[in-house]
Amino acid sequence: MTLSAWRPARLSRTQQEERRLAAQPLLNDPDWSTRDLARHFGVAEVTIRAWRARIRHGGEEALRASRATGRPEFLTPDQQKEIQDILESDPRLHGFETSGWTVPKVRQVIGLKYGVWIDRAHLSRKLRRWGFSYQRPALRAVERNEEDIAAWVRLQKEALEKKEG
Repeated sequence: MTLSAWRPARLSRTQQEERRLAAQPLLNDPDWSTRDLARHFGVAEVTIRAWRARIRHGGEEALRASRATGRPEFLTPDQQKEIQDILESDPRLHGFETSGWTVPKVRQVIGLKYGVWIDRAHLSRKLRRWGFSYQRPALRAVERNEEDIAAWVRLQKEALEKKEG
């Protein structure tokens, strides 16, 4: 029985750079095919070809990580943890009339507490990243009686059949 190496679902930028640098001596080794390298490093074959192209055009330094771009986070990791703790509690404790968190409620709490008003679509993605999922409430009455409903449907059907006949 052979065990494959455990690989996390998502690598950090540093880990990705380490993987590229580890592959670098083997990229021009004729004993290693593109397919073998891809399997060994857990990437697609097209990625191996891209790494080889980067070396050809920019030298070995081209495999180093580039500077991260993108908008910086408006909330610190500590604030994000506080928000996650708040979401574990009941919204009524934070001035809302109903239980159950919604994106607008979360947005309002973040905006009032930290002065950061996050777009609803972006907040929805952040909530998923934090481990929360969308839950649609059941729209059924608690006191729903299936037997009464079936009897009502049967009576209505009989009444409609009498009208038509």
